[in-house]
Amino acid sequence: MSESSDTSAIDEKKKDSSSFINSDYVSNIGGFLLSLIILFILIALYYTGSGMILYTCKLAQSNILPTDKNCSPYTDTKPDIQPIKTNIFSINTNPPLSMKINFPYNEYNSKNYILDMFHEYRKDSNSYFLANYIISMIETVTQFNYSVINNLMNMLNGLPEILLVIFGPIIIAFASTFLFIIDHMYLIYLWFAKMSWFFKTNTNDSGTGLPKWENVTLFTPFNYGCAIGLIILFTILFFFSLPVISIFATLSMVWCIISCITYKAEMLDKTITVITIIQDIFKYYKTIIMGIISFFVIVSAFGKLGSIPGIISIVTFALIYFGIISIDLFKPTNKDNLTALVSDSQAKKTCSFKEQTKAKHGFLYNLLIGQKGGNITKELKEIGKKLTGK
Repeated sequence: MSESSDTSAIDEKKKDSSSFINSDYVSNIGGFLLSLIILFILIALYYTGSGMILYTCKLAQSNILPTDKNCSPYTDTKPDIQPIKTNIFSINTNPPLSMKINFPYNEYNSKNYILDMFHEYRKDSNSYFLANYIISMIETVTQFNYSVINNLMNMLNGLPEILLVIFGPIIIAFASTFLFIIDHMYLIYLWFAKMSWFFKTNTNDSGTGLPKWENVTLFTPFNYGCAIGLIILFTILFFFSLPVISIFATLSMVWCIISCITYKAEMLDKTITVITIIQDIFKYYKTIIMGIISFFVIVSAFGKLGSIPGIISIVTFALIYFGIISIDLFKPTNKDNLTALVSDSQAKKTCSFKEQTKAKHGFLYNLLIGQKGGNITKELKEIGKKLTGK
């Protein structure tokens, strides 16, 4: 009886040990598969970002982003932009060749929903100074963001394309962080700098036509007092406004980034979007992407499943790479319609807008009298003429 019970106890322990090993191995396989899913998602997102960055670099070289505050969509003056073609998906032959892409400044690409909306409101006969104060801050920081994006991406466009594809998302992540901080600082400055709108009033009460802005001066004491009161009020509100400033900075950055990838381009005599370039990234840089995937799959196999599955994964990828297993995972895709490289110089943009010359006065003059009009001598003469009947 004693020996029988000991044998059954040992068998029970062996069963438990075998069951534990099996469940542990199954758990490792599950972890391996989960890591593969996460790996594929992360790599897909990363190189989707690379495609967007490459697309934006070519957009920046075309110089059609709304970077000039004197041109549309900030004013009614349309810019004159030099039409150019840019290199994309180049190959190092002798001579070097590339495919071509261009961004026409047409009706679609010249539109900007947010900035157009702001511009239309500023032209409305009922345009209100307080709304213009808010709009001027958002519009100015948006124009600043477009200028930074345009200059930065045009600079990155001079790098070898393969570096943009591999390291572009990392570079842009750091640059975006700095830009986000700078936006906050700039909006703090604009919070006070744009308070000049408090000293303006729209005198167009006809309901039609453009607004007629006149400066509030000491000769309109009630309006002038209200303007001073608003300065005091918004100075106090500033200390509670950091969440609002952060919202403005976030919305401006997000809008600029999203709008950049909504432009349409022309390539191979077809109208394309950023989706086409993202697809081409996975097609023309397939070898590099598969190399990175293979590396992480092998590392994960060693870490999750052990040495033998890790060695098997190395052998499998080697057989695929050398063509013994006929799967074209590492075979480069040929590029079509290649022509000689063109210049990487940014397209020239000119604007015929002419700003009205303003008389220069000191800060005290502008504060008390106003930036336009408000000439004390002139107004005193007019009052004297009325009193004397001349």
